[in-house]
Amino acid sequence: MQLLTPQQIEQASNAVNNLTPAQKVWVSGYLHGLSLQATSQPGLEQFSMTAAAAPAVSQKVTVLYGSQTGNSRKIAEKLHAQLESQGKQVTLQNMLNYRSSQLKKEEHLIAVVSTHGNGEPPDEALGFFKFINSAKAPKLDHVKFSVLALGDSSYDEFCQTGFELDARLAELGATRLTDVIGCDVDYADDAASWQESVLELLKTEAPSVGDVHFGAMPLATTTESEYTEQNPFKAEVLETLVLTDEGSDKSVMHIEISLEDSGIHYAPGDIVAIQTNNAEDLVDGVIKELGLDGQTLVTIKKQTLPLQEALLTKRELTHVTRKQLKDYAALIGDVELAAQAEDKGQLLTEIEAADVLDMLQLWPAKALSAQALVDLLRPLSARQYSIASSETASPEEVHVLVKQVEYEYRGRVHGGVCSTQLAGIENGDSLGVSIKPNSSFKLPENAETKVIMIGAGTGVAPFRSFLFDRDAQGIEGNTWLFFGEQRFQTDFLYQTEWQQFLKSGVLEKMSVAFSRDQAEKIYVQQRIVEQAKSVYQWLEEGAHVYVCGDMNHMAKDVHQALIDVIAQESERSAEQASEWLDQLIADKRYQRDVY
Repeated sequence: MQLLTPQQIEQASNAVNNLTPAQKVWVSGYLHGLSLQATSQPGLEQFSMTAAAAPAVSQKVTVLYGSQTGNSRKIAEKLHAQLESQGKQVTLQNMLNYRSSQLKKEEHLIAVVSTHGNGEPPDEALGFFKFINSAKAPKLDHVKFSVLALGDSSYDEFCQTGFELDARLAELGATRLTDVIGCDVDYADDAASWQESVLELLKTEAPSVGDVHFGAMPLATTTESEYTEQNPFKAEVLETLVLTDEGSDKSVMHIEISLEDSGIHYAPGDIVAIQTNNAEDLVDGVIKELGLDGQTLVTIKKQTLPLQEALLTKRELTHVTRKQLKDYAALIGDVELAAQAEDKGQLLTEIEAADVLDMLQLWPAKALSAQALVDLLRPLSARQYSIASSETASPEEVHVLVKQVEYEYRGRVHGGVCSTQLAGIENGDSLGVSIKPNSSFKLPENAETKVIMIGAGTGVAPFRSFLFDRDAQGIEGNTWLFFGEQRFQTDFLYQTEWQQFLKSGVLEKMSVAFSRDQAEKIYVQQRIVEQAKSVYQWLEEGAHVYVCGDMNHMAKDVHQALIDVIAQESERSAEQASEWLDQLIADKRYQRDVY
């Protein structure tokens, strides 16, 4: 067998160096066809003509994603692989790293973006949205696009980021390949349908080199755990501890869960999703209130099952959204309720405290079928918790920090769907769990980089993970923890562990705020302002800032406190300080895990 000369090898390498994997497959098949043609085997003339007729340049497609917890990224990665298999010239890009100058050069722009908080872009997409909504954004008359929007219908601004992106691209002159699709927490089926539509439209629009097949070859894929929210790992509960003392206004639990034999891995900052069911008494109450039969069959996404099972395992009952109230008002013909539901200043208590049974009792329905009920309700999703452990320090275990949600409303005790279940869990019981990678909440690669961690209540969980991980690696110092709770005596979560970390040097500094231990309430944001000089010095020295907790109050107040500190210590204006903080977000030096 005659080998290529060194010069020929170099020429061949240079020729394919910049090709995508799918294009290399095509070239391989094309050369194979030419070799067969050279041997004059019969029946190959048509083959070579077909191969030669394939266009030399395929469609250019950019798949862009903005993700907070990884769902948008996973969808984008899957679409990217499918487009490559069709022979498209496709680029996959995170909005964080997308160069604004590239936008005017696009031909096909396919975007997958989640909505964070109350209608805001994910942190990693803030820079992209700032640019595209500015006067600097170019005309896009030559661009065709499609947007998939991910969100959670429990928020008023459902999928707002995706809808705004779709509208803005159209405003800049781009042409829609498909209408924008808004996906709720059970996004898998809707996302798959959208992908199929995009793939078919691009395939129909112009054939590409991938339309000539020379045999199946496996595509490289990213290996991830086989366990998902839809297919969780059945994990054993190893330990449950109540961390708050008698006299506290709350019950906060530390739960340790075994991952033995699962093959599941995680990193500090990741999230664990725990499968949950509704309480049976709440399900029975809803069925009784409507006078329905729990064995009546209903259909949810092509699955047929009894109403009682559907309400127990598939539909959200513990929370009511404004959108649901609007839809319910239309179903029962209640004009007054419809008007109140449209006004965001109305029904605040009902939106915050009511469950589905309350809704049915406050605004009774004369007749509502079992199918109409399940169609009205949101999907019941696994509850997500910031991981409070380090895999390095506690192999084959995952720890969570959970506040039990329990309150009285309209003479009945209400509880959080998962926290209530976890409050009754015992050692040896099992839970369905899966891991959600959180690339937007990661420790800096350089262990010498300073780290400022800000958390209130259960928001301190990921920082326990951070510190245990650094401790297991023998990393000391450069860490500052701000922690807030109600009372020192009853609510100082993980107190002895923080003290041990301070003693060993793993934790360099700790600032605490206990809001109810004095007449005037003190919160972590005030401690940040009090330590303004040192905080700004850490930032100037390259510190990364992490915030975890309630997005509507704590995280918002901490954000403003950081702006105030920067403005005060650097003599910037408030606007300039805000822009500087935005740049920290773009540089992944300011990361938030808020809920």
